[in-house]
Amino acid sequence: MNAPLYPPQYCAPAAYYASMARRGEACIADGLRYDKRFKSTHRCLIPGNHGMIMLTVPTVKPHRADATWADVEVSDHGSWWSEHLTAMESTYGRTPYFEFYIDDFRQIIGPQAVGRRLTDFDGDLDTLIRRLLGISTEVSHSAEPLHPGSLCEHTPDLTIGQYWQIRPTEQASTGRLSVLDLLFCLGPEALTLLLDASRSPIQSR
Repeated sequence: MNAPLYPPQYCAPAAYYASMARRGEACIADGLRYDKRFKSTHRCLIPGNHGMIMLTVPTVKPHRADATWADVEVSDHGSWWSEHLTAMESTYGRTPYFEFYIDDFRQIIGPQAVGRRLTDFDGDLDTLIRRLLGISTEVSHSAEPLHPGSLCEHTPDLTIGQYWQIRPTEQASTGRLSVLDLLFCLGPEALTLLLDASRSPIQSR
């Protein structure tokens, strides 16, 4: 397998897509060994009225000792999809591109997600996000069991250039915010910012 391996992620951070957009091909490791500490498979970060909001997709813990994230299913706990969509609308409802894209996300984030494999759910969102961003990277999926050490380093310390935000936050410049922030604020222009992201580490203040 020659393509760099990326972990499955829920509405992944901007740094994830800045790294992927630079590559001709990439492979998402659906067979990554299950580890409940690996939160980004079912969590993402967006800004809210009173600070950062961590959106979490509840999951059903697999029973197998050698389980992978492909064995994890999406739970119906707390009708989480309503909370996520409400938070997205509250944060991004007045952004230029929200109304153009949100219906596509509603097709995936909803009660129809319950019982699906988390990696399939994440994969559908990833496909949608790459399409909306215009990322041309050829992306495949692998169910081969893998340990986290096999993954490529997708530079979580990338510096994303400044852009207009409806809720400005320093988290945006580090690339740690969900790429939803870039997408809803900038639309097709987001790809230029991702491709221009600097690989230089951010200087501590």
